Amino acid sequence: MNRRIAAGIIAVAMVITGGCTSRAGKKTQGAKKASTVTYKAADYVTLGDYKGVEVSLTKAYKTDDAAVKDYEQTLISNAGGFIKDSTKTKVEKDSIVNVDYKGMKDGKAFDGGTATDVTIDVSGNKDASSGTGYIDGFTDGLVGAEVGSKVDSKVTFPKDYQATDLAGKEVTFQFTVNYICKKADIDSVDKAFLKKNFNVETKDAFYDYAKKKLAENNKSEKTSKTRQLVMNAVLKNCRVNGYPKGLLTKRTENLKDQYMTQNGITKKQWKTFLKQYGTTEEEFDKKIKETVKKNVKTELVFTAIADKEGISLDKTGFNSYIKSLATDGQDAVQVYKKYGSTATEGKDYLQMIYRVNKALEYCVEKATVKEK
Repeated sequence: MNRRIAAGIIAVAMVITGGCTSRAGKKTQGAKKASTVTYKAADYVTLGDYKGVEVSLTKAYKTDDAAVKDYEQTLISNAGGFIKDSTKTKVEKDSIVNVDYKGMKDGKAFDGGTATDVTIDVSGNKDASSGTGYIDGFTDGLVGAEVGSKVDSKVTFPKDYQATDLAGKEVTFQFTVNYICKKADIDSVDKAFLKKNFNVETKDAFYDYAKKKLAENNKSEKTSKTRQLVMNAVLKNCRVNGYPKGLLTKRTENLKDQYMTQNGITKKQWKTFLKQYGTTEEEFDKKIKETVKKNVKTELVFTAIADKEGISLDKTGFNSYIKSLATDGQDAVQVYKKYGSTATEGKDYLQMIYRVNKALEYCVEKATVKEK
């Protein structure tokens, strides 16, 4: 059973997206209710130049032949990056191997313990494609197995494992060894690989696919980088003189609660969860407070800009923004609850973020962007 590594467990970031595209309105918001903290951004911010800032893009966003061929390899790597190596028939300590497996406890398959077509890095005890780690000893039983064979491997879950029904329990993983793998590149991939991962059947069609995807990726990356550069320039030009009482604490509490909710972790499991990923609650709190302080600075500066420029909260645009955040058919209330201890708190927070986005877009529109 793979232990999912939580990407960015320490670097929790503010919800700044590219989804707010509607134009600014004329009504100034004035005082802003931030969860249970009410403040007027102008009382805490001295605005500097935020219109007409100059930024430079250092990367050239190319779609020439060399760039497309490089991107082909990126796509292949992202799709798994490995194909069957017919010259090898036995799993070695450093093998990359494709398997199916089923986890059994007390003779019965347990939830989350079954997977098919998984590519495993045996020596690293991890998923070869994603880098996700496994519990200690998971891959030990594979060494020496022949391709096509079935092998069992007994492992014991850590006593503080997140899933309490498995914590400290011995289980058996039943593996079917499908094949040994080798790294894939454009010369070695076959029609089956291209069809399975990209729904194309020839290398010429894959080239066209890669060129289109590269253009889309360049556009998205360029937009994101421009926003980041403009945001950094504006923050550099503006000064935050202080923070509304209780705002940093509230934002920190909300962000921790938000993280636990989104990852299905209870407060009782929190310390154990962090321990599994090599950090302590004290280290996490220190890092998250640093992140929150940066986020709140961004919040105050761009809320002050929104207030000064009369950037309002338009209902249509905000509803579209909420839809962009929804997953698995969530409605608006469910989205709100992901970002606050209550739906009301979450809605307040996301309304603030929406106006921050619109204020940032306003600054991007007014900026001078130099390209390489």
